[in-house]
Amino acid sequence: INPFAGCAPGWDCPWYYDSAAGFCKSEMHQTETYVIYRTTKECCEANSDSADCIEVSKREAAPFPFRIYPDRPMQPPPGGRSRKYFPDLSNKLNCVYSLRYEDWMMTDGYEGYYLFDNAGDCCDMWYPTRTDCPDRGSIVTPDAEDEAYYMGPYQGSNYYFPDFDKNSCARGRDYPAWMGDNDYEKHYLFVEGYECCNKFFPTSSNCPYETDAQHGYYWESYNERRPNSEALPTILNETYYPDLGSDTCIKGEDYPDWMIKDDVYKRLYLYKDGGDCCEFWFGHGAKDDCLSKIFTSAPVVTTDF
Repeated sequence: INPFAGCAPGWDCPWYYDSAAGFCKSEMHQTETYVIYRTTKECCEANSDSADCIEVSKREAAPFPFRIYPDRPMQPPPGGRSRKYFPDLSNKLNCVYSLRYEDWMMTDGYEGYYLFDNAGDCCDMWYPTRTDCPDRGSIVTPDAEDEAYYMGPYQGSNYYFPDFDKNSCARGRDYPAWMGDNDYEKHYLFVEGYECCNKFFPTSSNCPYETDAQHGYYWESYNERRPNSEALPTILNETYYPDLGSDTCIKGEDYPDWMIKDDVYKRLYLYKDGGDCCEFWFGHGAKDDCLSKIFTSAPVVTTDF
């Protein structure tokens, strides 16, 4: 799950430093960005000595619906795009009419072969034998990487995507971030559920298993709305660690200091799920026995906030 699904770039999507660009970026689909920041200021102060890092970072971010920064361009350089007919080479194998063609189709030497104002020109070039050209339906997949510019900012569009754990397609904004990255979205994100199912799970009898659209942030779809007067549920941040002498795992925070000596030790010894701790340290065959013996240690009381 993408924990930032539904966020708006430049507003509440996290920021990260792009060393190649020399400034901080805020994007909906962040992959392989391991150090992130809540604000532009925090990101720039931690990574750049440039006096104009904050200004450049804000200016280069996609425009938020209400213009916080009036000098921010409303279209990505070198300008906006208009609807064109173009061949959907990955899925429909037909000409479609949309804004969501690939960036490379606009470059010199390609535009005349891939982008057309007239449907007939596209069909004659790419699919002269098809009698159903162009396809009048929606394009199968989005150019999700540029969604903030072209999709009516910032709806955070809902797409169908393959959920390989359930062998079916789901719908929402919380698809893995990498699926929204360039070169992947055309293969993994779909406007219609049957197109996702036909491609990935053609034999599934329950596909798609999720059809309701998500609104707001990704977690809001999985929590009931509660009146302001009602107490919020208690959310426990539980930690499990192995006790080799007891052949089980302990739930608590009084683990030895050496277990958090570095990141490698933390990954080996600390778990958020008791089953994961039991299976790793005592084996799959002993998992049930380990789970039955898990006990809670004395809580660690702290006044640090």
